Amino acid sequence: MATPPRSPALAERDREEIRRSAEEARNFLLVPFTRSQIERYLDPPANTPYGLEYAFHLVGDVRGKRVLDLGCGKGENLVVLAERGGSVIGIDISADLVRLAETRIHASAVKANLAVASAYQTGLPDESVDIIFCAALIHHLDIPRVREEMLRILKRGGFVVLLEPIRFSRLYDWFRKLLPSRENVSEYEHPLTRSEFDYMVSGFSAENLRYFRLPFVPLTQWLLRGKMNRFVYSLSAWLIAKVPALQRFATSAAVRLRKSV
Repeated sequence: MATPPRSPALAERDREEIRRSAEEARNFLLVPFTRSQIERYLDPPANTPYGLEYAFHLVGDVRGKRVLDLGCGKGENLVVLAERGGSVIGIDISADLVRLAETRIHASAVKANLAVASAYQTGLPDESVDIIFCAALIHHLDIPRVREEMLRILKRGGFVVLLEPIRFSRLYDWFRKLLPSRENVSEYEHPLTRSEFDYMVSGFSAENLRYFRLPFVPLTQWLLRGKMNRFVYSLSAWLIAKVPALQRFATSAAVRLRKSV
């Protein structure tokens, strides 16, 4: 598929993301992972209450497969994917973050190929990737363009593991007002609406969709300063499982999106 021409608005969005990433990199202190920080993502269960653990569960066995961490950032997920035996590629639009990812890869003694590139134009050949791991990236981007690039580079039968913040209910906005405002947030980023999420999923076969983190989770974490973390996440997961109507109030979702054979 041909990639649509870049518009001035999209170019400005890219520049803003590079600026935001540079600030993130300047304020980041690289601390080596402990084994427990890595091992929790090596073989997480399907019923984990944590969205990122579930995303790694959806990845499955990556041995002998070419895995792309799209929007690899500082490289946290690259380490886990490499330890699980994949042939790993990391791409990010920020050269500053890629440099941090390279440092993390070397410190963790794993192998991965890194490149500075846009998620709209990865530079990878057609149908060359088995798995795309994509965590908290899509809500920064122009969804039609990144979805088109994913479909182009994925092998037939390959899949995307998607983990994204979502906002399907206005209740989310009300809860956000109770929390301190976030710093270093681009004007272009926002949790995916229902229509944006559905558009991203369209064109793929969606598998094993789960919703996570009801709005009381971040509020409780802020009030309790991170205490009772697992209990709060587990309660949220239990409520969503028992009362499916609560899915619309979740603040993140994870799903496996398979390209048709």
